[in-house]
Amino acid sequence: MIEQNTRRTKVIKSFEGRGLNATEAEKVANEEVDVLRVVYSPKSAQAVQSFLEKISQQRRVIHPLPVMLDISNWNQGSIGPLEKPVEVSFGEKIEMGIGGQSQLKIVTDKWPRILKASSKVFVGAGNVVLKTLKVQGDLAEFEVLQGGTIFPEMELAVPDTWQDMESNNFTAETLKPLLQHGVDYVLVHGQWSSDRIVTLREELTRSMGGEAPWILAKVDSDQVIERLPKLLPVVDGVMISRRELALTVNPSTVPMLTKQIIQQCNDYAKIVLTASEMLASMRRNFSPTRAEALDVANAVLDGTDAVVLSEEVTNGKYSAEAVEVMHRVIRDIESYGPVVSNWIKQDPKVESEMDAVAYHAYRTAERVKAKAIVTITQQGNTALKLASFRAPVPIIAVTFSEAVRRRLAIVRGVQSLKLDVNPQLDDVLPTVNEHLVRHSWLKAGDPIVFVSITLSSVGRESSNLFSVQILS
Repeated sequence: MIEQNTRRTKVIKSFEGRGLNATEAEKVANEEVDVLRVVYSPKSAQAVQSFLEKISQQRRVIHPLPVMLDISNWNQGSIGPLEKPVEVSFGEKIEMGIGGQSQLKIVTDKWPRILKASSKVFVGAGNVVLKTLKVQGDLAEFEVLQGGTIFPEMELAVPDTWQDMESNNFTAETLKPLLQHGVDYVLVHGQWSSDRIVTLREELTRSMGGEAPWILAKVDSDQVIERLPKLLPVVDGVMISRRELALTVNPSTVPMLTKQIIQQCNDYAKIVLTASEMLASMRRNFSPTRAEALDVANAVLDGTDAVVLSEEVTNGKYSAEAVEVMHRVIRDIESYGPVVSNWIKQDPKVESEMDAVAYHAYRTAERVKAKAIVTITQQGNTALKLASFRAPVPIIAVTFSEAVRRRLAIVRGVQSLKLDVNPQLDDVLPTVNEHLVRHSWLKAGDPIVFVSITLSSVGRESSNLFSVQILS
């Protein structure tokens, strides 16, 4: 039974591989979270695999618990143990390295490849900024460009060497032990070439068929933004990592870049997720700041499919409360109805039959005050196209695949219903009608717009059409 969704924008909760266990899996199974994002690292491979196995056992008809496997993390290095935090000031020269003689120890298995002469080093996502002066043996000398406090375990980020960190040699074969537990999305780094992404998709499709996960790319640098037009056609969506993006572009430009990326994804009918530092203070505080609540609201108005709660907040003291705050903010913004949003698809591109059918179906649904747009979708593409117009009318995607049903849980405004039988063409409409009345919040007498692309409900030949129907 699918209830009427009071929240169109989806919520993703992130988990770091090292802290995963069966208890955490059982706990999150009872939370109102749409998708779980699991951040993978080689050191956490066993914990991730056990967590995914437990999640697959916790799945239920109403709460399918879709999983995103994040293999995009560069993990360049971090600050080692410290007796106490270290304060550094602008212009100061400091030494860091992997040897015991260094002023600050760096924990990394990529020394010295993470460093380049004159490259900027961001400590703790930009809390402290350093400039590399020289690297010699186990030591490196830096100049402080932005002072601050350095704490143990702060991550290091060196954008100049991200492109050289292509050590994540993931293939369909190496991912197989993880994907066998029903992973629904794989998040790769945006630096991956289009050819490499296409190859991974082909390998996954050959080995998994219709169960193959969707592939998303992380947008975290100016280089990835520049190649988005080439990247979007070969992926199913992107995740905007605003914290990392701010390391390679002027931070003041990140809000507008986020809006532009969301618009690009909607134009391509691709999933778009907004991430980084959402409700970050709730790692330690019971309530968010006003700015953090506004950040979530702004992402909803921008037209994002989902907002992403980071693993830092998940590991914090008020994880469950942070999820509830996200729900309240989303519901409050969306309750105002067709408000003027930050992103409006003024002149949608209608370049194919699917574009024409989807666009005019949603416009018709608005005009006839349909209770929902209902579509049959075998791989999820029709639902994605309909959702890309961000129509205020709910979308119910009817599919024959449990894997497709789970994958659609990430798409804004979409609810899904699985048919246990694949009806004969002449029986499509009556079968869908029966299932909607029995298993959804719709009832007899409700008007709907029914969309059928490449599957005709009125004859033996395939056709692209939509029609206004009254449920009986």
